Order: sequence, then structure tokens, then C-alpha cells
Amino acid sequence: MARREAPFALLCAVCLAVVPGCSDSTGGAISHNERALVLSVDEESQTAEVRILERPDDLTLTWGTHPAGAEGTADFSEWGSSGLPEVGDDVILKWVGTPADESSFPILVNSWEPTVSFYESLDDTHEVRLPASMLRFFSQTADELVADFEKDPELALEARADGEDLVLTFTELQLSNYRLDVEQSLDESVASLLESENVSAVEVADDHVSVTIAASPALLDKPLLVGQAFMAVPGICATLQALDGVADWHVEITVIDAEKNVEVARVTLPDESVTITAESWAEAVAE
Repeated sequence: MARREAPFALLCAVCLAVVPGCSDSTGGAISHNERALVLSVDEESQTAEVRILERPDDLTLTWGTHPAGAEGTADFSEWGSSGLPEVGDDVILKWVGTPADESSFPILVNSWEPTVSFYESLDDTHEVRLPASMLRFFSQTADELVADFEKDPELALEARADGEDLVLTFTELQLSNYRLDVEQSLDESVASLLESENVSAVEVADDHVSVTIAASPALLDKPLLVGQAFMAVPGICATLQALDGVADWHVEITVIDAEKNVEVARVTLPDESVTITAESWAEAVAE
């Protein structure tokens, strides 16, 4: 991905105008910053069709006047572009105008850079790595999840595969919102288990490294509940560990017979697999 560079002579003339939030001392021109998704690129005309994206943070910047969702042409030719973005790129387009400018296309682009680079320069990015072991537990691949994030660019600044790992880049606000969504999913999964007469208690450690479930053996006859207990809840806990920066995730699952208050099984994911049968449950209670 190339960055649009301005000729040196013109760069000196507008250096004040292209700094976010600043104005020049003569014409009152100010810089506008548009976050956009590149839909198509025309190399001959040095233009690109773009969709304006919601800016992900309440930063103190002078942002462009185009509303989120608006689509139109970004013109990279005014200064003799030395590089165009590629289709699918998430970029910050910078252009110089006046406070009276109305929302209109084309956007005459003075310079551009990848969205991630722009926010890195503001020290407002957070990188989260979901390791391959976690993705295998989810029965998903990094490439599949990258495609999912590309469908909704507002969730993160970037999603990329690093080998078999998934690396996500968030702003502070995006990370906070994502965490809230994951925590809500955990609460909903636990509540769903507790709605069943086969589960009497679910305890999740504050650091999300252990889950204790008190249940009756009838739980094993309910595939949906088994999935919630042994896949969904620990999977969400693993995700929250990753958001906390834990590199080597693990979740210990302890199953207790609710009537006898006897430990039926204790396993640690992902090193061990959860294998509980009616026979092993009965043997544990009988001991």
C-alpha cells in the first residue's frame, strides 16, 4: 500500500493546512480528514470510488463534512499522484478546504495514508492477537475471520492474518466497545445455562481463567446446553483473556454434581479435551 506524497515545493506551501485541526494564516483553509473504504480504483484518471466510514473515535480533529455511508469519487490527480490506494483499503483521505465547504464529491485528495498508520501517529491503537489455538477451538481460521471483519469496517481499524493467528487493531473506543459486546455475550451465555433446570450454578472467575458449573447428569442429554457450557462460555473467556493481552490462554472447566456436590470432571483447555459421559459421571458420584 503506497502513501500519496506531495511534491516538495507544494508541501512547503500547505504544510500548516494539512495538519489535523490547524488552519493557515492567510486564507483560513483547514484540513479535512475523511475515513473511507476504497471500492474501486481508476489508474488512468487517478481517481477512486470510496464509501465514507464513521470515524471511530471522538478525537479533537477537524474531520471532513461527508456523512458516514456516502459514496463518491476521490480525486488523487490534483498534485500528480505517485501512488493510489488499492480496492478494499481502509484509508484516511486528507484535503484542504474552508469552513464553509459543503458536503460534495469529488474529494480532491492532497494526501492519504492507511487508517491504522494515521491512528498509530496519534498513539491511539491497540493490537490484539487471537492465537491459532484459540481459532482452532472456535473451528475457524484467521482468513475467515478477516473476511468477517471486512464486512463491518467500523468494528476495528484492521484485521489481518499473521500465519494462523488473527491480529486485530482497535482504537481505544473500538476496543472498549468490542469488550462490552464480548462481556455481554458471556452474560447471555451464562444466563442461558441458568435458565435450564439441569444447571444450578455457573461461576466465572474475574480473570476468566476458570469456569465452574454445577449441574445434573441430564445436562449431557442436551447438546445445545453442552455446547454453551463447554464451547461458548470458555471460548468467550478465552477471547476476553486475549483482549487483556494474555498470550497463552487457558480456561479450566470444573463440573460439579449439583445434588451430591461432588466434582465430576476438571479439564484445562486447550491442552485437554472435555470428555464426560453418563458412565464417568456416575462413577465420580459413586466414589
